[in-house]
Amino acid sequence: MKKIIILLSVGLVLINATANAQGCVAVRQMGGVTAMCSENSYNLAKGDIQVGANYRRFHSWRHFVGTEEQKQRQNTGGGIGADGIDHGNAVNIYSHAVDLNFSYGLSGRVQLNLTLPWVSNERSQVLRQTLPVKDTFRYSVFARGLGDIRVSANYWVFDPHKAQTGNLVVGLGLKLNTGKHDVTDLAPQSNGTKRIAVMDQAIQPGDGGIGISVEVQGFKKIYKSIYAFANGYYLFNPKESNGTFKSKADSGLAGYNVYACPDQYFARAGFMGSVGKAKNLTLSLAGRMEGIPAYDAFGGQVAYRRPGYVIAIESGITYRSGKHTFTLFVPYNIAKNRIQSAADIAKQNMENSKISDPLQKIHVQGDAAFADYSINLGYTFRISKNIN
Repeated sequence: MKKIIILLSVGLVLINATANAQGCVAVRQMGGVTAMCSENSYNLAKGDIQVGANYRRFHSWRHFVGTEEQKQRQNTGGGIGADGIDHGNAVNIYSHAVDLNFSYGLSGRVQLNLTLPWVSNERSQVLRQTLPVKDTFRYSVFARGLGDIRVSANYWVFDPHKAQTGNLVVGLGLKLNTGKHDVTDLAPQSNGTKRIAVMDQAIQPGDGGIGISVEVQGFKKIYKSIYAFANGYYLFNPKESNGTFKSKADSGLAGYNVYACPDQYFARAGFMGSVGKAKNLTLSLAGRMEGIPAYDAFGGQVAYRRPGYVIAIESGITYRSGKHTFTLFVPYNIAKNRIQSAADIAKQNMENSKISDPLQKIHVQGDAAFADYSINLGYTFRISKNIN
């Protein structure tokens, strides 16, 4: 029973490993919905059902161009820019998201999963008003609603009844375009008026594309009650853009003013172990990386996105009591990188084509706001056909 509880705890750590939005680089909560929980093993038995909810919160406010922080953008006197001005015009994003997860054991090795996400996002930014009087003030806009529903199936590579000290599960999923990608809100303008405007893609509930996800997760006992684990996820989003216009196109860059339906990825690996006499408390420590690539693996590339990635150290705690499980994971970002986008490179090439002197060539790279950390709370409950 001690070994079974440890294995159960391994599964519970893996099930709550979800990718998290990081701010302007809009990595939406995906993956990590594999059902790996049972009263007598680390998988769902045939006919078993698991239901749960995950809550995530973060606040992004640190701006980066590449890995260089733009401290002059911060709201608290973070630094002086190259123009000698303490701008204080950082974009702040406050995000709250809830995922409702449902998993069903089709067999002892195959699980079916459904995730229903709901998000509430706020984007706070600075406006420099020119009329009726010159003024600078901060305002907020909002986007709330159902996100992109995900369905997936997962398969244990090795028979869970025989693989007692480690296993590997692979998954294939479908991300639907149920979340709105064109939410609008009333936004003030520099001339003193207000207008209905499409919100930035970073706070939209959905991305407007239908995607296919692949996922792999695994764990292995390495010493007594210490286990190593790892999981990875990639979302293929082949649709080039969702048709929502960002802003007026730059001269010669038609198409890059439409929001993209970007791919995204997530990887995580670490160690965990159960503590206490009852072994129902599990602690974990992991490294993780998540982000959006500059170019999709499939489909067109002419659309606007903010690509980038974060690398984080994640601490976690899992507590189990009977059929109830509670989790808390806090990834702290130790590296943030807003990489060059396809739009940046296209504009850079266009501008440099007009310059004959190689020493005068310019580099174009946009910025993005990142969170320092996120808070992830989870709860699961298992319904078993086996009354024993």
